[in-house]
Amino acid sequence: MATLGRGSRAGLYAGKRYRRGRRSWRRSTRAILAITCGPFIAGGIIVLVVDGHLLSWAGGAIFGAFAGIWIAIRETPPRYVERWQEGAEGERKTARALERLERKGWTVRHDVQRRYGNYDHIAVGPSGVYLLETKNLQGVVEIRGGVPHLSRRHDHDAIERFTRMRSAALGAAAAIKEDIEHRCGECTWVQAVIVFWSEFPEQLTEYDHCVYIHGSRLRDWLRARPTRLDAGQWARVATAVDELAVESARGAARAQAK
Repeated sequence: MATLGRGSRAGLYAGKRYRRGRRSWRRSTRAILAITCGPFIAGGIIVLVVDGHLLSWAGGAIFGAFAGIWIAIRETPPRYVERWQEGAEGERKTARALERLERKGWTVRHDVQRRYGNYDHIAVGPSGVYLLETKNLQGVVEIRGGVPHLSRRHDHDAIERFTRMRSAALGAAAAIKEDIEHRCGECTWVQAVIVFWSEFPEQLTEYDHCVYIHGSRLRDWLRARPTRLDAGQWARVATAVDELAVESARGAARAQAK
């Protein structure tokens, strides 16, 4: 089967967003930390250098306390920034779950950039094409009427609803379907799959053409799907997805170089 390139690593887009947000957070806290903690750290260092015994011990304690405050604030960006790092970790878990399928000949491409955002993973095998969107939410996920609801184990009243998750996945799958048809002429259904690495008691459910599955079940579920593509169709569709991934990687590199 023709292979044009590997595309991007899993979690690359989310990881970049996390690092960008962390850099912004560090820049915004640099001045206030320098003003509030800097004099105490500097004073502690001076005392440690010029004196000994009890005063040096006190200086060391001052230095350690305020250096610890500096590091703690610097390494604790806001929650919305931390979520990008959690997302990247989830995408890497999905990538590891798919490695065995790749060794069986499946085409799997990660972090395929689009004009706005990215496709987390696209997988092509004998059973068809799959758009896999990874969600590494912190809490317990329950699907109600097709809408994921996230609750916290220690605060059951704090429920978050993700009303656009399914529609976004279905829209992305439709866009990939159109792209494949344009590139190779094959009219093939692209299955939207949302992969949870959260606690997900249902494990596997489907609502209105969208599949919700726990990451631990993903590989076996894909492997058990019925064959829908013959060898020629599989090769053509895989090549189209490869081309999409390569163009995506080139476009991202050009945008970064500007």
